[in-house]
Amino acid sequence: MSQETTGQPGLLPRLLSLLTRMVIAKPGVSLTWIAVSCLLCIAGTAWGLKFKTDRSDLIDHRADFHQRWLKFAKEFGGESDAIIVVEAQRPEAICAALDDIGQKLEKEPESFSRVQWKFDPVILRAKGLQFLPPAMLENAVSLLQSYAPILQAGRWDLVNISGYSENLARHLSEGIQRQDNEAISQDLNQAVLLTESLTGFLQNPLDFQSPWPEVIPASAGADLNQISVHYNLNERKTMGFILAVPSKSDQDFSGGSPSLKRLREIVAESEATHPEVKLGLTGIPFLEADEMAKSQEDMTLASVISFVGVAVILVLGFRSLRHPLISMVMLTVGICWSLGFTTIAIGHLNILSVSFATILVGLGIDFAIHFLERYLELRHQGLEMKPALIRTSETTGAGIATCAITTSLSFFCAGVTSFLGIAELGIIAGGGVLLCALAAILVLPPLVCLSDRNRNEARLPHAFKGTPLRFVTSRFPGTVVVFTSIAFILLTAMGLGKKDGRIVSRVKYDSNLLNLQARGVASVELQHRVFEQSDSSLLYAVSLADTPEEVRQLRERFQKLPTVGRVEELASLMPKYPEGETQVYIVQLRDLLSKIPELPSQIPTIYPEDVGKGLEKLYQTLKSIPSPQAQRAEKLLDAFLDGFQRIPDATSQAQFLTGYQHAMQIALHTQFEMLSQVTDSSPVIDSLPDTLRSRFVSSNGRWMLRIFPKEQIWDEAPLSRFVEEIRSIDPEATGTPLQNYEAANQIRESYQHSAILACAMVMFVLFIDLLRVGPLLISLLAPTFVVGVAMNSPAAMQNLGTAGVAVLYIALAFIIATIFDPLNIGKALLAMLPPLGGGLMTFGILAILKTNLNPANMIVLPLLLGIGVDSGVYVVHDYRSQTPGTYTISSSIINAITLTSVTTMMGFGSMIISSHQGLASLGIVLTVGVGCCLFISLVPLPALLTLLDRRRVQYEPPQPLTNEEAHLASDMTASLPA
Repeated sequence: MSQETTGQPGLLPRLLSLLTRMVIAKPGVSLTWIAVSCLLCIAGTAWGLKFKTDRSDLIDHRADFHQRWLKFAKEFGGESDAIIVVEAQRPEAICAALDDIGQKLEKEPESFSRVQWKFDPVILRAKGLQFLPPAMLENAVSLLQSYAPILQAGRWDLVNISGYSENLARHLSEGIQRQDNEAISQDLNQAVLLTESLTGFLQNPLDFQSPWPEVIPASAGADLNQISVHYNLNERKTMGFILAVPSKSDQDFSGGSPSLKRLREIVAESEATHPEVKLGLTGIPFLEADEMAKSQEDMTLASVISFVGVAVILVLGFRSLRHPLISMVMLTVGICWSLGFTTIAIGHLNILSVSFATILVGLGIDFAIHFLERYLELRHQGLEMKPALIRTSETTGAGIATCAITTSLSFFCAGVTSFLGIAELGIIAGGGVLLCALAAILVLPPLVCLSDRNRNEARLPHAFKGTPLRFVTSRFPGTVVVFTSIAFILLTAMGLGKKDGRIVSRVKYDSNLLNLQARGVASVELQHRVFEQSDSSLLYAVSLADTPEEVRQLRERFQKLPTVGRVEELASLMPKYPEGETQVYIVQLRDLLSKIPELPSQIPTIYPEDVGKGLEKLYQTLKSIPSPQAQRAEKLLDAFLDGFQRIPDATSQAQFLTGYQHAMQIALHTQFEMLSQVTDSSPVIDSLPDTLRSRFVSSNGRWMLRIFPKEQIWDEAPLSRFVEEIRSIDPEATGTPLQNYEAANQIRESYQHSAILACAMVMFVLFIDLLRVGPLLISLLAPTFVVGVAMNSPAAMQNLGTAGVAVLYIALAFIIATIFDPLNIGKALLAMLPPLGGGLMTFGILAILKTNLNPANMIVLPLLLGIGVDSGVYVVHDYRSQTPGTYTISSSIINAITLTSVTTMMGFGSMIISSHQGLASLGIVLTVGVGCCLFISLVPLPALLTLLDRRRVQYEPPQPLTNEEAHLASDMTASLPA
């Protein structure tokens, strides 16, 4: 039976009573002002609330690793590429589609920038001399200067066989006299060229071989000549890629933009013109836009489902339609206020915090349930409507305040973590819970006034009594405790396994972000297909350097790492030699070749006798040199002379020599022309297309290296190895893999710290709620000295951190409270039984469902604590409010906890339909968790309290309740049937 007191209520009940008196004095006016406030919140939300779809917005910008990323993004542009994927069996079809679509995008610079799908190295050939060693260029200048009469005066008449052979013979003789072996070797090579050319031309005039020495050896530019057009293809050549940065102007709430819409149109048009290929769109802009649009769609549907589901549950629970509708109106007001709070406090929603409305539907309705349950109970006890409302605010209002504070603290603890996405969700949800509690006090009383003003208690609904459950837990508490303990142990054991002789949790932490992406979204499915058909990861780390030489050195070091697959950079396309050493020679060569004289239209008559004298002189000179090269040239020349003499007449001989001499002039002229085409001395980097250059060289002149891992690095182990090795070379490296690595650690640490802080805060609130005043003051004040010393010690703060200090404080307070008030500290522990026991059972069920924790659903740690402890608090208060030795859980408590838990499960369970796997898993985990807390609250906890109640008379002497305890206790008391 209930226990009432005539004492004066405390400050909080009096304040809540005053608020209720004010709003029910003129309920119509009160509701009008409330409606106006809702309209203002909605208008402010429509005007000021933004959506942030960039994943980097989930990370705290003050973090060192994110500062490096922001610095990189500032230099190279933080915009992400949209990727057009072209799939086909033939590479030729892929390249044709790439060219077509790429050219279309280039024609729309207002919508797309940095369009890149291929690289044509023809621009490098004009600057070919810049890639050659200075010594080679110096030799080229020297050789060209020997042709000065031809280049400057147009003396093509000097280009003749006799002059060539006589000059060659003279140079050989001079080299022998100087004993210059290097000059002799070069001249002998030239002699071999001449004799091979003459012999070959004699055998086949159509197969002319130039006798001129190469100004630049052909082998020097072999690598440059072999470079062909490079398309962005995967290793299997089954996919091609076009990269483009879409304009972000006029983004909508889902992250979409006119540029993305236009890109979809271009792809749709191109599918008709390229039937052989399959086109798709992915990349961060499309992934974020598609996921946010899908998340908004899913969350809207989930909110509707949860809203309707909660309403149906309330109708069944209250056995009427009117009071559930009142509850839903109150919930709507709370959500409107929460939107206004979000707009003012945060100003935006991200892909995680967009779920706050669904969370509030599950949590906010709890306050309406408890308020209306108590109101109906008081009405059936004979109180009139307004006194019942005031009395409800005095009693249940205090309970609502306690539960709202504990739940909001659980969220706010997430709000002080370093992971911004979770912190914002914590702040929004925490503030929303408090506003929903405020709505219960301000909105429900005037609504009830209008709804029940002409109804007596006989026409009011009777709530569910829970008689079977009350009977079992009160008559057979020992049996209930034993069987529920067995079930608890079995379920908890299901969450444990054995590995390498150690007991480990079967529920793992899955940091793989791919497993969080939305299902059924084309851009996500295409991304997975790209990963499957790529031999290496598409993610890459970024390292920055100041010079091309530094880039080449870093490349060499990175390529030696075991986890690195390849390194991409632009410095390999740059000359290896300093401009100061090569430019002077290139300028000289360009000047010498600036005006190449035209070939003469006619060749003067050639006399075989003159040619024969020159060749004979060369022959004799070669014969005098004892070397293999000279002997080879001698034999070739002797064979040519023999063959030349067999030409039947002088006219034919002259024609042969004229043809050969003309070919000599053409060959030399061609060499001059080809050389003049590679004398561009402007910097190579300036000639590269901006779409390529801007990706690897910043406007400040910094150079970027992209380091690709050898294997996929979405899982934690390979990612950790890759990051550690990259940082061993460059501690300042950044990039998506490093962002993912740090963010995953930050998320995990944030959740752990928020869970610890939430536990400490909840215990703090329970101390205030349950301990007697004297022990409470001693317990809360005594540890402050130790904690104060720790906080003033930098070393201690570094080791403990904020969470450690909170744990230290609560641990000391708990020890002191156990000494001075053991009975009430035991009640505090019992109030913690639903979240702790329910949490362990949750892990067991998750193991059975094969559902792991991940960065999205890890918020269950603080949430289950806040939600579960509410139920524990209500049950313990109900226990304290009853006379020792007569405890049976009140029917109103059963009904209230059942309704609040089931509605919360409906709120979170509706998220299971989300295509975003992270939000869906959040719905699964929290639905299971709240269900487990409900079980612990209504089955083993009342049975355990019944067992303790039988000993309460013997071991706990009667103590008068404080005024506030008495009023709060009456909130939880139900009228038992006679």
